[in-house]
Amino acid sequence: MEDDAANALPAEIAGSIQAIRDDREHGASWLARAAAQTLLHANVQTEGMPDVRRDAILRAAARALVTARPSMAAVANAAARVWSAGVVTSATTRWQAMHGMAERLASPDGQERQALIDHAEKLVAGSVYTLSRSGTVEDVLLALGRRGAVTKLFIAESRPGGEGVALARALATGGLPVTLVADAACGVFMAEVNCVVLGADSLRVDGSVVNKVGSYPLALMAHAEGKPVYVICETLKIAAPDFPFALEEMDPAELLSDAVVGITARNPYFDMTPATLIASYITEKGILDRETIARYSQAAGSALASLSAS
Repeated sequence: MEDDAANALPAEIAGSIQAIRDDREHGASWLARAAAQTLLHANVQTEGMPDVRRDAILRAAARALVTARPSMAAVANAAARVWSAGVVTSATTRWQAMHGMAERLASPDGQERQALIDHAEKLVAGSVYTLSRSGTVEDVLLALGRRGAVTKLFIAESRPGGEGVALARALATGGLPVTLVADAACGVFMAEVNCVVLGADSLRVDGSVVNKVGSYPLALMAHAEGKPVYVICETLKIAAPDFPFALEEMDPAELLSDAVVGITARNPYFDMTPATLIASYITEKGILDRETIARYSQAAGSALASLSAS
């Protein structure tokens, strides 16, 4: 029945969900906002429909979004929060409650971003090593560079995809001194930095971090050199305890453009860094320990449960 409902989604809603599945340009925060925007539009589009039909469409859309990007808990959490906002209120106000939550999650929160930057300034300073292109990390490093806290950046190119190159360009344009290096060169330059900063596509209940592939070896090298690794992300990225663990793989042609007999190309875009390699987790709610992350994970699980039980 759930598949039938999903197949019956209005074309615009289904198209928005498919665009989130197919997106290879944006990070988890951006895609979580896109998920909330999709449900916001769905709520508006279904206004005037019978409640049973409206409920079926919004439930099917939210469920489809939960599974759209299995490496990005923020997308699932955004969809679950919008749905659960309607579940905990009265039947007469549920649509307004869902609309309000979707509207809030669809727009960047300037106060929360500023709080995250202020918390990061307590730890992140001097010369910093990072990779990939998290919008959150980009904002934080740019702000700390302008404050004089961050003085130099080493950025890994982040193949495949080259998101690190895009980040290097953005931060250099913002006036920060940037050194762009090959992914495999972290052992060469680690001695020159004060810390490593990672974004997160998903933060697991035990504090392990799913992020762009290359994060795990970068964290291992930092650990070997005695340099702290800080994760910078929103609490929306904290996954529910039973959120499926998946590392999305992309087109093998990015690695091997022409098929060769006897060669199997695999192209994982994400890896998982164990919590034992992470010094601190910096969020808009403050610098969190693993016990606090576990509490946020339980809350995310409750929101997802409300969607599964509906």
